[in-house]
Amino acid sequence: ILVKSHLSALPHLFFFVPVSAWDVLEARVLAQLVEVRSWPIMAANTADVTDIKTALDLNHIRRSLMRMEDSIIFSLIERSQYKTNFPVYEPDCKQLGEFRLHQLKSAGSNGCLGDWFIYQTECLHSQVCRYKHPTEFAFFPPLPEPYLGATSPDSADTVPILAPVPKEAVVNGKLLEIFRTKIVPTICEEGDDGNHGSTSCQDVHSLQTMATRIYYGLFVAESKFRSERETASNLIRARDREGLMAFVTKPEVEAKNISRVILKAETFSQNIPQESEDGAKTYKINGEYVGTVFRDYIMPLTKEVEVEYLL
Repeated sequence: ILVKSHLSALPHLFFFVPVSAWDVLEARVLAQLVEVRSWPIMAANTADVTDIKTALDLNHIRRSLMRMEDSIIFSLIERSQYKTNFPVYEPDCKQLGEFRLHQLKSAGSNGCLGDWFIYQTECLHSQVCRYKHPTEFAFFPPLPEPYLGATSPDSADTVPILAPVPKEAVVNGKLLEIFRTKIVPTICEEGDDGNHGSTSCQDVHSLQTMATRIYYGLFVAESKFRSERETASNLIRARDREGLMAFVTKPEVEAKNISRVILKAETFSQNIPQESEDGAKTYKINGEYVGTVFRDYIMPLTKEVEVEYLL
């Protein structure tokens, strides 16, 4: 199939690509995207970054976080339909070839197939401004500069909602390790069913939804700082990590959130019994464990991001 390049750096070149459904789909998507004259920031969350008051309103933040719970639960249910498929995570995937492995490892990967899917997805998302959003951080930077469309003309004059985010507040590496070594072995049947591509695609979705939820904590931290500026400032000046952790932690709220997550997980994943079955409830995923994922992994990482941001 002969495709005209839409890359701004190669405006008059043609190149041959393999004919497949995916190739045709990607070509059509890119062709449509480049026709857009004003493309908004692409992100998986619902923060209105053009309105500081709304973005930092705790009620708005709470509603957004509750909606993100749904996305995370559904993504874990989808991942659980495949086996663990650990070959997806094995380093130095030979199928990628020397060039792709070098490219991937330069971004901090071990060269596994799963990382390649993440990296390629992030390259595409970067081109439509996903990582211009203040709470979106790539797993494998650097990425292509956004060029498919642009943000609004006044974006350069917009006052930033957040202070600069330090590298210590970016916890993607920890999230990736937790997901592959703790979450996947628990929610998935052990073994290799051969669905490596589908597994990799679903991993990307699960990781991005969890990361979005975690980094939304930046808005929480900023909101709390502005509402209790004196208390927060004293803790920051003293470099008091334990004090800041207590400052951003609300145990009673966390307990309610975990209970809600468990109920959602059991509701969303309940199997509909056939007439011939005895009617006993069965689930695609263990709701209690989904609550554990939030309590032991997502919430602690969120608070770590908040504390490092405030410091």
